[in-house]
Amino acid sequence: MSSSAVRTAILSFLETDAPTETVVDLSNQFAELREVLSEAGVQPDAPWLGVDFIGDEELPISLAATNDQGLYREIGTVSLHVCAEAKIGGGQGILTRGEALRNLFRGIRIGNIVVDGVSPVNFGPGATLEFDGGYMSGSVSVSYHYDLSP
Repeated sequence: MSSSAVRTAILSFLETDAPTETVVDLSNQFAELREVLSEAGVQPDAPWLGVDFIGDEELPISLAATNDQGLYREIGTVSLHVCAEAKIGGGQGILTRGEALRNLFRGIRIGNIVVDGVSPVNFGPGATLEFDGGYMSGSVSVSYHYDLSP
């Protein structure tokens, strides 16, 4: 999971810059999807954006970096799962929302977080959320690095 600084900055960015999206942090533990959607205020069959944080590694990038000095770089990915009610033609709405999110993140800096790249919307099995019924999704991957000093 990404650091708390990255999680907070990305969630705040989405709240401010994508106000039409109902954001659901998928990092929390839950037994049923309906539980987490209810806690996030998502109405039944309403569209929502699932956010999943995947921290990859943290490396020292300055000489003699320790817990007290130097510069470290966290590298990771934020998966944006654009979800909507499963219905004929629903993929086009997901694609439109996903492209808007992709454009929002492309080439920006959020504080000390640098977006290194964004993927096109992916609908493939294993690349996005899979549901037993009711919803469908497409995902955009946002790769980043975050520089921090102790």
